[in-house]
Amino acid sequence: MLRAVFTAILWLVCSQINAGPTKLARFTIETQDGIRTGCELHTLDETGISGTDANAQFKYERFLELRREGRPLPPILTRDFLLLTTGDRIALDPGASANLDGNRLTVWPVKSSLPDANAAGLNVYVPYLVAAFWSLPEGTDDAELFIARLQVESRKRDVVYLKNGDRIEGSLIALSAKTGSVMNSGGKRVETPWSKISGIAWNTERSVRPRAKKAYARAVLSGGDRISFPELRFDAKTRRFVGKTLIGAALEFPEENLLAIDMHQDLAANLAEMMPAKYEHRPYLGAAWPLARDSAATGHAMRLAGSAYEKGLGMHAPCRASYKIDGKFERFDALVGIDEAARRGRARVALELDGKRIELNDGKELTAKDAPLIVRQDIRGVRELTLIVNLGTFGDVQAHVNWAKARLIKLK
Repeated sequence: MLRAVFTAILWLVCSQINAGPTKLARFTIETQDGIRTGCELHTLDETGISGTDANAQFKYERFLELRREGRPLPPILTRDFLLLTTGDRIALDPGASANLDGNRLTVWPVKSSLPDANAAGLNVYVPYLVAAFWSLPEGTDDAELFIARLQVESRKRDVVYLKNGDRIEGSLIALSAKTGSVMNSGGKRVETPWSKISGIAWNTERSVRPRAKKAYARAVLSGGDRISFPELRFDAKTRRFVGKTLIGAALEFPEENLLAIDMHQDLAANLAEMMPAKYEHRPYLGAAWPLARDSAATGHAMRLAGSAYEKGLGMHAPCRASYKIDGKFERFDALVGIDEAARRGRARVALELDGKRIELNDGKELTAKDAPLIVRQDIRGVRELTLIVNLGTFGDVQAHVNWAKARLIKLK
């Protein structure tokens, strides 16, 4: 017996020695002045961000973006997730249910993103809820468009969606794995077993949308979560992030679970949040394409180089969108390319700065096989910025161009 115990201890010690030191995550950090790669994080708090790269230690009071190297941004969640009025999406444990107690809903986030919340549960005030889905109802042809409609439509009642495609409208009274859903529908009590429930969309007339009063971090996690943190810090000793979300929930996660952070309401203005002074599109065979904000032209998530982006503009050739910027910015940034779903798409892209045309990609057309263009255009003194998408050799066919992360960097 003693020999067996000794052997087990020896094996554990040797395995730790052989494993060597833990390999830390490496990030790319983008600031107003440039891009820094191969960064190891030391701190992130209200005073800024610090770390080291291959050359030196650094600290920035403010930054634009933090991106995990070698990891794509996961698809936008459409099942096993919770959607909040803030636009946050939280991946849910597919093996867990949800409990409604009065005006609070408790769910269990997926362990691969938020291990602590997975163990304890996440409690959310009902007016902060838009929808929760564990599967898609039968007959749902397009998951992304289905969820996108739920996100923007008005509802006077709660709606329980069933797996067979039916729906029940009314006031949700109770929800749990044991009782399923209990609805007051037309004065009648309607009970539905948990096994038949696909998802729930809440009454929008009761909804509340908290808004950040200052700069906040938009984090993308390994489970596909997109979460806004007005307060977020990093501890190098524990290699953990600790933060408070826009709805007031305290969340923690290990460094290895973070894929990206974008800072909002700080050094940059998202072009999708500005109204264009003018948008021109020439319809082809009667098909007109509006300017899409924070989605591809088709209404789906913007996909480039294996990553899904939630901020930017979607345009379909031929079109142009002009913005009055009145000399208030120093640079225009974007990641530009044909959407991955548009396999046959081709287009040419350009910018106009106060009428002066600048051909991107040296005037050559973009195809779905091309790597997206990294655009960092000096716009100091420019009063009008125009984004242009022209037809390629395949004409109108799938000419869907994404301007992902389209943003205006403010003057120093």
